[in-house]
This record gives sequence, structure tokens and C-alpha cells, in this order.
Amino acid sequence: MAGHDFMDYANGQGGSDACTDMSDPDNAGLSACLASGEHGISLAQVYQQFCTSVSLADFLVIAAEAVMMSTRARHQAAVSAPSLDLKSSFRYGRTTAQTCGFAEGRLPNPERGCDAVQETFLDGMGLDWTEAAALMAVHTLGRAQVSNSGYHGWWSDPENSRRFNNDYFVSLLAKGWVPERSISGNTAKNQWERSDIGRDTTFDGHEMMLNTDMCLVYRETGPNGGPVLADQHTCCAWLASPEIRGAVASNGGEYCGGAPGPDPRQERQKCCGPQQGDCGDERNPTGPAQQAVRNFATDEAVWLEAFVRAWTKAVENGHTGLKSLGQCPTTSTTSSMPSSSSSSSSPGSSSTSSAGASSSTEAASSPSSTSDAGSSSPSSTSNSETQTPDLTSSSGCATWDFAGPRLILICSLGMLRRLL
Repeated sequence: MAGHDFMDYANGQGGSDACTDMSDPDNAGLSACLASGEHGISLAQVYQQFCTSVSLADFLVIAAEAVMMSTRARHQAAVSAPSLDLKSSFRYGRTTAQTCGFAEGRLPNPERGCDAVQETFLDGMGLDWTEAAALMAVHTLGRAQVSNSGYHGWWSDPENSRRFNNDYFVSLLAKGWVPERSISGNTAKNQWERSDIGRDTTFDGHEMMLNTDMCLVYRETGPNGGPVLADQHTCCAWLASPEIRGAVASNGGEYCGGAPGPDPRQERQKCCGPQQGDCGDERNPTGPAQQAVRNFATDEAVWLEAFVRAWTKAVENGHTGLKSLGQCPTTSTTSSMPSSSSSSSSPGSSSTSSAGASSSTEAASSPSSTSDAGSSSPSSTSNSETQTPDLTSSSGCATWDFAGPRLILICSLGMLRRLL
């Protein structure tokens, strides 16, 4: 949702302004998240009940950051990994736009590969290739559905798609990919599907990449090497790099077409074709962000640093006079946290599923939480006397108070309980 909101920025128009044309086919499926409700909860419900002290434009950024922080915490709980800090860079004061007719056609068309990435992320949003690649790691979370975008599958495997990590980059480099044309019979929709021995062959486990993903790393070799496009190639892209092979080992990824062998090139030819330059030289990829992708695949800290930089630019484009959290007014106030046992009208209520319990645990274990907040539940923090940003202030600073997990408890508890 936040990404579709800010990707329309160009020439001083658009950006994170909470204006999204739901009739635009590029935004199919977003209305369920924002207004209609998905899994029994909608962003609009959460915003109206808990977060009107900030603009809707600010809230959509906050909600996205809450999901990334929560799913990053899930990843950190599984492995030793660097934390994600979005609090330090967050600034508030965005204006919600009422109309945005100019936005039509500004989102990148996946079929066009890096030409579309260049137009949207570099020419429009002012990012460089390293930042564009870092930002595209949001594809790690979630999946594409034919009913919405016309594409089908996970950018990462289903398990890693619940964790905000660097698996997107590892997958690009260390898994085999072959063209998958005319998705569900639509000749205008083409993608890449995982082809190596570690793939999940079930419908629900299907892994894929778009041309806009693959192009970050791969181009045809030669002085006039063109783009790698799914509707024009019969090969897969795969990098026989020792450090990347090691990074993908835990995901079950192996050489394209079969198990690792003494001759990597011979293994690659089983599904990539006999020419050394098919989909680019596997040892020396020439895509515009290939070095950044390789760095991100092997070092999460390097990726997170670039991601925060890119994310901050993306969500602040088009806004002036934004204020940091250090400028929030504070007052001693009695805060009322939404309780998990509150009435059914509360977006965060009546969820007793294991996913709900897991989400509240992750929220409490957010790396930016204080020790006493870490042991708190929504009900136990009710009516507590605490020093917090002023809830009555027009700035609405309380919405991004990371002294305790108030961001998730106030603004995103219901969403996280149902969606994660």
C-alpha cells in the first residue's frame, strides 16, 4: 500500500500522500486492504479508531513500518541478525491529497524491466541503483496474485516471506529461473519461475521473479547486451559464486537443473542453454545493480543501511517542513491502550488465533522496545501513567512512540493479528 502510494512521485507531484486511484488496474487489490477489509480488518478502520491525530498520509507510512519492524523481529528471533531502525529516520507532517489524477501510468510496468525501474525509481523518485535495489527488497514480504496483478507466486519462499530479510537478493542470485509465459492465459503477463532442484512444485509454494527484479542483476553479455525479458528468452539466470552458494544453502537452493557438480557451467546448461552468454555470464553479471545485489545477499547490515536511506527518501518525497520525533511535545498523560479483550468494534479485538498470539509477542519483542514494554500485553498496559507524546497534539507524535510498542498496539495490532 505505502509503496504504491509513493512510487507515483515525479516532478514534484505525488509521493506519500495517501492518494491512490483504486480504479487503476495497477492498484487492484489495495481497496481490500485500505477500505473493504482483509481478513476482517482494514487500514481505514484502524486509522479512524486509533490514529486520526496524524494525517492518513503519515499513517500509511507508519503502518508499513510497523509491519516491517514486526516481521524483522520474527527474523531476528530465528537467527542472529542486525536490527532494523526506522524510528530514527521517521518524520511526520505529511499532507493527505484529495486528488491525484496525475498518478496514472507512473507505477513501473514489470514487463519493461529496468527501463521501468529507471523511470520510476531513479528519474522520478531520485534514487540511485543501489537504493532502488535495496528498496525492492520489500518484495520479500508477501506474494503476487493473479486476481490482483496478473502474476502468481512468492518472491521468496513462503517461510521467508513472513520475515523481512535479505532472502530476496539471495534468491535472485542463487536459484535457477526460467521464463513462465502467459500467466493464466494472459499474453501480457510474463514472469520467471524457480527451476532448480530446491523448488516447491505446489501451486501455493510457487516462487517467481518479475523482469523488474531479474534486470537488477542480469543482462545479455557482449557490447550490445540487451535486457533479459521473460517473453523473449529461454534461459534461466543463476550465479555460480561461492559466497552466494553458501548463503542459499539453508533455503535448499542448489545449482540450476540439478545438484552441485564438479562443473558448474555444465550444470547450468541443463536449463539455461549451451551459450556462455545466455542470460548473462553467471560469473560476471552486468545488470545495473548487480554489485549492490551481491553485497546485500551476503551482508544484511549493508542492505539495511541502504534500505533505510532509500525508504526515507521515498516516503519524504514531495513533502516539506516534516518534523522529527525529537520535536514531539510531551506531557504526563493516562494512555489507554486497545485491549485484546475489548468489544468487537475494536479493530484489534476478538482474535484468538495462534497468528494473533504470535503477532502480539513479536510486537512486544521489537528491538526498539524497552525492557518493561517487552513483557507487556495490550491489556496489562491499559490505563498506565506514563510520559508519552501528547495525544491531543495536532502533530500526533504518540503514533510513533517506540518507548513501548505503542505504534503496533495503537495503530497496527488488529492488522498484524490478522495478517501475519
